[in-house]
This record gives sequence, C-alpha cells and structure tokens, in this order.
Amino acid sequence: MIRSMTGFGRGEAPAPRGKIQVEIKTLNHRFFEISNRLPENFVIFDDKIRTEVAKKIKRGKVNLSLTYEGPRKASPKLIIDKDLARRYRKLLLQLKRSLKLKDDISVSQIISFPNVITVEEQPKEEVKLWPNVKRALDRALNSLLKMRQEEGKRLYKDIIKRKNIILKEMFLVERRSKLAIREYRVKLIKKIRELSTGRISLDKGRIELEVAFFAKNSDVSEELTRIKAHLGSFEDALRREDEVGRKLDFIAQELHREINTIGQKTGDYKITQVAIAIKGEIEKIREQVQNIE
Repeated sequence: MIRSMTGFGRGEAPAPRGKIQVEIKTLNHRFFEISNRLPENFVIFDDKIRTEVAKKIKRGKVNLSLTYEGPRKASPKLIIDKDLARRYRKLLLQLKRSLKLKDDISVSQIISFPNVITVEEQPKEEVKLWPNVKRALDRALNSLLKMRQEEGKRLYKDIIKRKNIILKEMFLVERRSKLAIREYRVKLIKKIRELSTGRISLDKGRIELEVAFFAKNSDVSEELTRIKAHLGSFEDALRREDEVGRKLDFIAQELHREINTIGQKTGDYKITQVAIAIKGEIEKIREQVQNIE
C-alpha cells in the first residue's frame, strides 16, 4: 500500500540518569534528504542515524532532532604542573639576572607558558549510549511510518474514487463520439438542403465521404484505449509496497496528455465539456501523487 511523504513521529528511551527523545518530521521532496539536529556530544552518532533512517524512508525531506535529558555536565578539571612552573620561574630568574632586569616575576607570567595549566580530558560517556539512541530512534520511526501509512490509505481512497469518476466519464465520451458522427451527418444534409433550396440533388457518395473524413479526424478510440491502460497501470502501482511516487506522477502526466489530445481532436461541444471535467480530476490526482513516497 502507498505511503504519504508527510508525517511526524516521536520516540523516547531511558538512558543512565536521564532519557533520550527523538522527533522526526517528514515533508514532500523529489529525493531523499535528511537534516539532523543533535547535541554536541551526540554528533558522533550522525552517520549511524542517517543509515537507520535511510533503511525505512526512501523519499522525502527528513528533519530529525535528538534531545538528551540527563545530569548536568561536570565542570572541566584543571591540573597545575607545579614542577613545570618552578622550572619556568628558575629560567625567568636566570634571564632577569643575566639581563640585569628589575621587574618582578608574577604568577600570571608563569601560568601563561604552555602546559603549566591543562584541562583534564573527561571520558565521553555518550559513546556508550548508542543502544539507547537506537531504541528511541526506532520508536520514532515506527510512529512516523504508522502516520505515513494512515495518510497513504486516505490518499489511496481519494485517488481510486477519482479514477472511477474518470472511467465513468470516459464511457460518456465513448458513447458520445459515436452519436456525434450521426449528428454530424444529419446536420450536413440539413445544411446542404438549406443552401441548395432544392436546386441541387444530394450527392450521397460525397456526403458519406465528408462524414468519413469527420469521423477519422475526430476519432478518439486510441486515446480512450490508452487512458484505460494507464488507469490499470495506475491502480496496480497503488497496490505495490515499494516507493511508486515517481511512477504514479509519470502515469498522471500521460493521462493528462491523452485527455488533452481528445479535447483538441473532437469538434463536439459535449465531449469537450466532459474532457474538461476529466482533466480536472487528473489534476487533482496529480496533486495527491506529489505527496506519495
């Protein structure tokens, strides 16, 4: 069954001394595109998250955000290398004596030298949280897919309804096209009689030739046959499980082209009106198809 490209999903998972929450929002897009918004310490999972999302979503724009509610990060620990500070002070004193300087040596001067004060590297606990992130991500994806499938069912029902309307209207075109030829023949004979006022005998052979010419130029049977075939392919594609949005869009374009040809070929007002109505239904189908994965 088809799936919509629009949807929203949220998933949560417990984590040590906190919880992880993932939210995913998807929109229409010609291709697959993902944008992740992650806390600084969770950027290490960016590639893994993209891979997991791509397994479930094949088309559409994906906006994903991850939040982590846990204990406040501890302040970094500063380490003073006293031995190094003493050596720097000793060198400064030697320099002071050799240059006969009178300036005092300050603490700020000593700590400005490299490695006198360093920041202790804190272990990155987030590295261990991938299973928790994966759990929250899976729940968000499942919630999203459920919503996209529900919307897909609604789209399916609407498109099938419009497809059936088109089939019904096509039957009217088919029936009307045969009547139009007979009506053209009657009108042609009537017009000749009105113009001749009885002075010219009717040339039945010429009349039949004109009628045949009209029938040939206004024949839409091939277009009707192709439209029926396209509608059959359209419904088959709607029932498939894989991504069919682009194929459905192509078929809808072909339907639009065929109905345009019918409108251009026919000289019958009633057929033209029906063709306009069919075109309206096709346009609505094309709008719906833009939202199918």
